[in-house]
Amino acid sequence: MSNRQARREQARTSRAPRTTRPSAGPSKRPSNTGGGSDIFSRGFLLAMAGFAVVAVVVIAVVVAFAGGDDESADLASELEKATAELPLDLIKGTKIGKDEAPVKIVSYEDFQCPFCLQYTAQQESQIVAELVKSGKVQIEYRHLPILKNESVRAATASQCAADQEKFWQYHHKLFIVQAEAGQATSEKLNVGRFSDDNLKKYASELGLDTAKFNTCFDSNEHLELVTNQQREANQFGITGTPGFLVNGTPLGAGTPSGIEDWRQIVTNVENAIATATANAGTPSATAGAATTATATATKAP
Repeated sequence: MSNRQARREQARTSRAPRTTRPSAGPSKRPSNTGGGSDIFSRGFLLAMAGFAVVAVVVIAVVVAFAGGDDESADLASELEKATAELPLDLIKGTKIGKDEAPVKIVSYEDFQCPFCLQYTAQQESQIVAELVKSGKVQIEYRHLPILKNESVRAATASQCAADQEKFWQYHHKLFIVQAEAGQATSEKLNVGRFSDDNLKKYASELGLDTAKFNTCFDSNEHLELVTNQQREANQFGITGTPGFLVNGTPLGAGTPSGIEDWRQIVTNVENAIATATANAGTPSATAGAATTATATATKAP
């Protein structure tokens, strides 16, 4: 054997695993200080616990997003139903309801606002079905486009639709687009849903006179109106959407939680007006007393 072969054989032999004679006593699990691995080691258990936590978080996120998709689909379905049931004979521009209705609700909204989407689908549709159609309430939509460019463009486009008495259909269409995009649960703004081309396309899909609509929209005919309504809202102290006036008085409690609260507000206002009318001696006194009473009646139920 050559010297090179001898050295190679010596190196191979030194790397071979050594055998350990078993002890006479009971076997013991090796300590963590040795080089062997142990599936019950503390490090392994901690790693598995961490993995379990991550798995739970991932599952929760998946469930949340699945629920979000369901919620968005439900909102879109509710809006489509509300569109089909609109009382067309009670629509005039951005108002819906009789002019002589004793309770007048003004809603300041932004078409990109997810809270406005939820209010429109879940509360506004019920208010229209129950309180507008019964003659108790008139709703007027006004603009508070706080979410920048596409909000402003959508607001001016909706006013062009109002010129053709299609505001409420267009208003629902814009919120349906938001719902179908998952805007109720995952807010993404100014991403092209309300691009100029899309806003014109929605008008066409609703059967508006597209030549008139496009001329109105391209000329920014209603931009000043939208700007003035935004300033007006701020003067009332309304800086978030949706915001409300009830008979000219800000509804300071924010968005009511549901139709029950709206029923109570309407009842409070009707009772306040009735009391003011009964106690006042002159028409002017009646109006002043009713305004004061309404301010009290519209506070949080």
